[in-house]
Amino acid sequence: MRLAAAVALAMLLAATGCNSEFFSERGTMTSAGSWRNTWRWHPQGCTRDPFDGLPLGKSKSIVTLVWMDAGARDPSLANSNTSPDFPLRLEIESAQDGTPGRVVATLNTRDHVGILLDSSVCTALRLQTQEHPALRPSGRPTLSGELELDCRATDSRIAAHIAFERCEY
Repeated sequence: MRLAAAVALAMLLAATGCNSEFFSERGTMTSAGSWRNTWRWHPQGCTRDPFDGLPLGKSKSIVTLVWMDAGARDPSLANSNTSPDFPLRLEIESAQDGTPGRVVATLNTRDHVGILLDSSVCTALRLQTQEHPALRPSGRPTLSGELELDCRATDSRIAAHIAFERCEY
């Protein structure tokens, strides 16, 4: 099961462009807590395709940052009982209350799915974005932006300051 998820994520990273021609980022997301909840990782890709399963045009998804499962590259991190619970996906969407510019995020780590990051656990959660035309004639529009978050969840302090460019659908 975990291998299938790692393969699917690797395919997603390849499809969303992880080389310098496409997605680029500056910054990291960190978690400070118990040993298994302490990590620092740069996102390796992004997608604008929603993970919520809603029909086209109904999703509140803005952008999803993705990380490759480090256990797929480093055998010493492959055992989930002895390695950090590092991030795999951070889904950012418009807040349910419809307040313009207000966002919520859902963090999916190697061992925990659906960690809600919202105003109840975050002192900072901001996303500024800008839409750009497609990079290629047959391509899709791209998104650049800057994410800042400072949250307390899963007995950890999760923080990020990430600027990204050329996130495609």
